Formats: sequence, C-alpha cells, structure tokens
Amino acid sequence: MLFVGVENKKSVQVFQEILKRLNALKLPKSCLPINCYTVPPGPSPAWFAMRLLLLLLSLAAPLQAAELESLHKELADKKAALTADDVEGRHKLAKWCKLKKLRQSELRLYREIIKLAPADETAHKSLGHVLDGESWHESYDAMQIAKGRTRRLTEWVDATPEQKSAWKLVHDYRLTADEIAQLEAGQPLMAHARDDWHEVITREFVITSRLKPEETTELAALLEQAVRAWRADAGVEYDPVKAITLEVDILKTNADFVAMIESDIESFSDDMKKSQGFFDGRVCRLSYFHDWYRTRRVLLHEARHQFDGLVTQKLWNTPAWYKEGTAEYWSMHSWDGKKLEMGQLVPEVNYSLYFCGKLLKKKKIKGAEDTLNQNWWGEVDPEFYQNSWAFIYYLRNSDHKEGFSKFEQELQNGKLDSASKQLDAFKQHISADLKAFDKAYLKQLAEWAKQSPEQMR
Repeated sequence: MLFVGVENKKSVQVFQEILKRLNALKLPKSCLPINCYTVPPGPSPAWFAMRLLLLLLSLAAPLQAAELESLHKELADKKAALTADDVEGRHKLAKWCKLKKLRQSELRLYREIIKLAPADETAHKSLGHVLDGESWHESYDAMQIAKGRTRRLTEWVDATPEQKSAWKLVHDYRLTADEIAQLEAGQPLMAHARDDWHEVITREFVITSRLKPEETTELAALLEQAVRAWRADAGVEYDPVKAITLEVDILKTNADFVAMIESDIESFSDDMKKSQGFFDGRVCRLSYFHDWYRTRRVLLHEARHQFDGLVTQKLWNTPAWYKEGTAEYWSMHSWDGKKLEMGQLVPEVNYSLYFCGKLLKKKKIKGAEDTLNQNWWGEVDPEFYQNSWAFIYYLRNSDHKEGFSKFEQELQNGKLDSASKQLDAFKQHISADLKAFDKAYLKQLAEWAKQSPEQMR
C-alpha cells in the first residue's frame, strides 16, 4: 500500500499536548503548524515562539518511548561518571551511543572530544571532517572555500576576480550565462559528484541522489515541470532574487531509507519506517520505492508539501485533510519521460481510487460535513489519505470547481481557521445543500472507482 506523507503518531500526540501551551499564548491558528515538519517563516514574536515549541516537540516526541527514556537516563549516568577532560571515556561512550542508535548523542560526544583534543582523528572522521595537511575542515566544500576556490558546476576552480564577476551565483554554484539559460529552459544540469552520490540542479531544486545520474536527471526534470505548474496554479511568479533553493535527498533503496531512520532513534520515530518519504520542514527525503511510478508519486507528494511550506508559505494555514488531499491530488500523474501531467485520475495505478472503491462498499467515504469537521491535525491512517484525495479530486473536477477555488483561497489565507468557518464558507461558495452535494459526490466517485483494476499490486 502506498502510504506517503506519514506524520509520526507519537509526535501528533505530543503536539496536541503542546497545543495547550500555544493556546495560552493566544496565537492565531494561521501561525500554527499542522504537523511536526512545518515551520512558519516570519520573524514575528509568534514565529519565534513557534520555533521554540517546535524544537521542544522535536526533542519531546521521540522521548515518549519508554525505551528511549531509559537509554537517555543510562547515558546521563554514564556521562556523569566521566571527568571533564576524559577523552578516552567519551570515545567509549560515543561507541556505546552508536550501538544503541543514539546518533545525535554520539555526534555531541565527538564534538566534545574535539574541544578537548583538537587533533583527534577518530572524532573528526566520525563527524565527517576532512583533513588537509595538518588542518581539519568540517567538509570537503569547507576545505575548498578555505583555499579560496570557487565552486563551478562540476568542480572547484581557482578563479580570477573577472571570472567571478562574470559568473552568477545560483544554489551556491557559480554559473555561466549559458548554463543559467539552460536552467531557465527547464533543463537539469549535472553538478558535483563524490563517492556514491551526485547532485543535479534545476532552476529551483538541488537534488542530492544515490540513484544513477540519468535516473536523477529525469526526476529533476519532472520536479522542475511540477514546480512551474504549481506556480502557475497558485499565481506565484518565479523571482530569482527571492527564490528559495528547494532541496531533495534521494536514497538508493527503501532499505537505505529505513536504515537511516533506524540508525537515529533520537530524530526519527519507528513509525516513520511505514512512510516512503517525508518533508522535514526544509528537505524532502525519500528513496526509490518499488517501481518508478510510486517513486515519482512520493516525490511529487512531498515536494508539494515543500512548495506549500517554503514557496507559498501557506501550508500552516490549512487543515490536514486539505494539505494531504492536495499533495495526493498533485501526485497522481502521467509522465512519458518528457512531459508531466498532474492531477490525473490514472485509475490503473491510483491506489487511492482503488481503495476508495472498497471504502464506498463499507460506507466509509466521508461527506462534506464529516470531512470539514475532522481534527485539524488529521489522522495517521490510509483511509484518511484516500478520503482526502477523493474530496479534493472531486472538487477540482466537478461543477464545483469555481466555488472551490474561492473556498481554497480563503482557506490558504488563514480565514477559515476552524471547522465551523470552513463549513460556512463551503455552504457559501460550493453547496448550501450538503445532502445533495454528498449524493452527487458519492455517485461520481463510484463511477470513477469502476475504472480501477480488480487487483492492484
């Protein structure tokens, strides 16, 4: 079953507890995140309060696991037994942390070691530092910058002032006018590569990937077409001065993705292994999953969250049914290797449609009122995603399309920050007769569901 955009259930529970503190701050709901991966962008006092609470959330959510609490207590006891200058003891404790998958604690210990022993090779290597002669640098790129070199598209070079002024900075790369023209035309460019990864850049994305270069380039082309279509749909023009670099990290296999989560139990809940990707508030993280269609679907789903969070910056204004339904809507696509079409029914590969057919038989498809009255933060289960997709798809592909556009605009602008306001706006813009709407909705969904295959792998 394709189950994308999964929020960690423990985090949701903790988040709801934190809402009590948010209510005490009397912040408008438009300032609140709808999941633990969403961060408001503005520099207002409310934003700083939210950043603090989200930081608390990121630390507190995994701590709900009794096992992790026990490990942290054991770690604290072990660390308390060390003297202030005990380098060897910290090495042993860092190895213990790695064994217990306490990745963040392991890294903190190695940083402590470097403060005590600046030349400690094991600590530097464990932090991914690079040695140049007798000097350690935090990364290969930091080493090149220290040498005064300039990052061109595929290599670091020694550049003259004249060359630097002739090149334009795009995604931390210095590019020629011809290279920028290729990006403007929608053509991805191969960038730096090292060891088992490479980067591909587009006008808006930097994609770090462990796939084959040609596979990454194709996904990059798909993403660039997607973001341009989303900009057109949202009426948001591209501004190279204000544009934000959208980052994507793609692992080679789902086993690698699961291993990433399992290796760091302080950052990731075990529940996240059920997902095939997530947007962490800055970067989309995923892997190749099962087949290329599903891989592209996960990519488009998470990239849509990224677009709503970082480009339009309206993600936190919307309830989960809209956020996830919209991401699912845009992820349903057709792609021939050159041209992308999104928001498609594609019944032969549409898992949501396939399972909606089953939900219809069980009378588990939610009507308008039930959809709008759902918990703002949503539910972490497949039926929630399937219902959300169906509702959005119908509204965008029925006689209610124009009314939904008005409703959607009010929702994105933070005017509908409660279920009652959503319901009133729905009646005003879409349908005042909810029973008639539901009847037509279920009838049309049943017709679409007939197009699904009998079995879907």
